[in-house]
Amino acid sequence: MSALRVHWMRRRPRVIPWVAIVALSVAVPGAPPALAQDSSADTATAVSPPQLPTEVAVGAFLIGLSQVSEPSDPFPTIDLEMFVNLSWKDPRLALGDENALPRVFQGEEAEEKLSEIWSPDIEIQNEVVQRQTESVELTILADGSVDYEERFGATLNAELDLHEFPFDRQTMDMELQSFVWDGGQVSFVANEPQTGFDAGFETPEWSVTAVEGLIGFRSDVRDETEFASYTFRIHAKRHAGHYLLRFVLPLLFVMTMTWLAFWEPVEQRYRIGFLALLTVVATHAVVSGSLPRLGYATLADMILIVCYLTATALVAVSIVVRKIAEGGDVDRARKVDNWARRLLPVAAFIILGVAALVLWN
Repeated sequence: MSALRVHWMRRRPRVIPWVAIVALSVAVPGAPPALAQDSSADTATAVSPPQLPTEVAVGAFLIGLSQVSEPSDPFPTIDLEMFVNLSWKDPRLALGDENALPRVFQGEEAEEKLSEIWSPDIEIQNEVVQRQTESVELTILADGSVDYEERFGATLNAELDLHEFPFDRQTMDMELQSFVWDGGQVSFVANEPQTGFDAGFETPEWSVTAVEGLIGFRSDVRDETEFASYTFRIHAKRHAGHYLLRFVLPLLFVMTMTWLAFWEPVEQRYRIGFLALLTVVATHAVVSGSLPRLGYATLADMILIVCYLTATALVAVSIVVRKIAEGGDVDRARKVDNWARRLLPVAAFIILGVAALVLWN
């Protein structure tokens, strides 16, 4: 199990040797048996699940996706603000009076109460650093139903697919698991009414489009035993306006200028072609720090490649046309020039279109 796992607001009760328990039971006539509920004190000290398996309803609400790592970050993370709800039933906590008011504990009182009763020991599996708990509330109903609520901020590891960058959509997960109680002891169900997100919360670069809660089972790499898992999946899209204004549009102007140079005399095209090439190189150098450092091409990479090819094509075609004209075949030189003038923008759009189709699929 990962060293970064964090127990879910629970302090384990001390284990009292069975010999001591028996001795105390004998020494104190009429004392309640150990690990049994003391209804007068509203305490259940049993550490075993109330039934096998105990069903735990899990709900997660995304308050805000505050930050996603830059595309150039080799170890991407996400910062989010969450509200998580856990519900289960423990008949050992039930009161004789069905009309009794719910017992509500908050903050430190909730932590103290959790140390006295059974809880599912949920952990955030992909947490990078310990989450910052802002508030907790524990409610125990008269029939033994338990409701645990926590609001916290967390930094999670993220697996991003940047093939479509900067027009990408991402799925980012928060993985909750129980490594203390296996699948035969604890099972999860999705609490749909408690699952959602704040549709009004947006960052300058990202907006959340949907969320979902996925139930499953996973095993530790060192143990074949399966444990219940709950994955809160966030679907988000990147706002590409920043990259359009500062990256795509300037390069589009360079490509247009390069294409218009075909109406200039051949002798003047070299200078325009080299200027266009230097402009693309300078733009690439400026934005390279914001581009993903990946082993595969993104859409942004393909835009840069097409710009390089356009500027290079202008110089190459101009050299060919001049050589043909110097050889005395002026009509052929003019035809090659006209064909290049028409084919260059078509070829550029075809390459970008095919790249977009391949990367989007």
